[in-house]
Amino acid sequence: MTQQRTGGVSELSYAQEHEYGRLRETQQPTKVVQLAEQIEGPLDVPALHRALSALVTMHEALRLRVGTTPDGRPVQWLADPPPPDALLDARRIKARSPEQFATYLAGARARALAEPFDLRSRPPFRFRLFRYSEQLHALTVDLPTLTADLASRSLVRARLWEAYGAALADQEYASDGEGDGLLAAISRAREKHDRRSATVEHRYWSRKFEAMAALSDEPENAASGADAPSEAPAPAAITRFSFVPGPAVASLRRNCREAKVTLFQFALAHFARIYFLHTTRPGLAMTLPLDSRSTGERTVVGKFSRGLPILVEHSADFTTLLRRIGSELMQTMRHQHIAYADLCRARKAPGRADGDELRGAIVRYTLHSERFVEAGPGGLRVTHNAFAPQVNYTCDGISFIVNEYNQSVTFVLCFDPRAFSVAQADRFTADLNAALGAVARSASPWAVFPGDPS
Repeated sequence: MTQQRTGGVSELSYAQEHEYGRLRETQQPTKVVQLAEQIEGPLDVPALHRALSALVTMHEALRLRVGTTPDGRPVQWLADPPPPDALLDARRIKARSPEQFATYLAGARARALAEPFDLRSRPPFRFRLFRYSEQLHALTVDLPTLTADLASRSLVRARLWEAYGAALADQEYASDGEGDGLLAAISRAREKHDRRSATVEHRYWSRKFEAMAALSDEPENAASGADAPSEAPAPAAITRFSFVPGPAVASLRRNCREAKVTLFQFALAHFARIYFLHTTRPGLAMTLPLDSRSTGERTVVGKFSRGLPILVEHSADFTTLLRRIGSELMQTMRHQHIAYADLCRARKAPGRADGDELRGAIVRYTLHSERFVEAGPGGLRVTHNAFAPQVNYTCDGISFIVNEYNQSVTFVLCFDPRAFSVAQADRFTADLNAALGAVARSASPWAVFPGDPS
């Protein structure tokens, strides 16, 4: 495919800067955001080609190229979209049964996680169609985390089927995201930051990291005396899955409305309360993926989400924790437009040697909303997030993941086995399940962010 630059180079978004800096520090390939759809029914493949072409033309994030200037500064630019017939890699899979087909797809998704992206010369996506029969297909989409985030995945999925419906009707696809202007949105965000006082933001982040450093120096007295985390690579985590049964979801959301908080804050406050029951630490440091899209940019596909730390002081009172978490979120969102280099400078707390990094955040929390099965255009039945790959999750400390669907809420807890025993993990999970009205599940029915197991 001919990759032609269609405009000048542009700066990365703040979220892209953070991801780019992380990749350079860890010397790891870019992670992958995955989308997988099981398609039952009479799929019109040419219409799917036209739908994908419409998406790539519409969204700048699907036409980005990323490279560096001679002085090493990361930049990005737009390229012409590939022709429609070059967008999709279509394959016929010879399987003995739909179950064997599903097993093959789970393996294909797992293998795709390790496939590198050459973002200087190749498109920032991989579209693959797998055919079992005329009535059963699978579509997988891989997006690099340097150009897309989980919100991007949800937008791409929703618009894909809108565009497919328009293609079936022989109509041009148009939506509120047409010409979404990713690069213009990034430029506006950077201009907004430039108008603010960098000194105020730096002072805020410096104080926060100083407080986190003080907490990391506190001795940890775990209930069973598990060894402290080492510097070695994290082994496979002790992973526990839970879910809120269907009838209880309405009650859970009603409790959130009565407390005038989101489910995000409600679940996080319960997690913090259980954490403080199982530890003597005076505070809890967490990394939360925050989306910096403005209200008018909710339809823009691209990398806007980045992990920023919040800090919650110890309390056994649930209401107090809710209030503290809400205040921390507001303050962090107010100071979120900070460049990666500035954040690194703020992380160097006074009295610490150069290169002596603070302990990483203990909790990672992600919330997203999507339907699991729905009717698609042209009589299709589409199963979202299908063919879950087998992934060995890893984490430092604890990872807490919440998946909020229309009719269900699922929870995933990952415990670092260097810091938690199986018995500790089971007790922690049981206490949290009791607080949230959840029940244990032996295995996850859906893939849980396989592109970022932590």
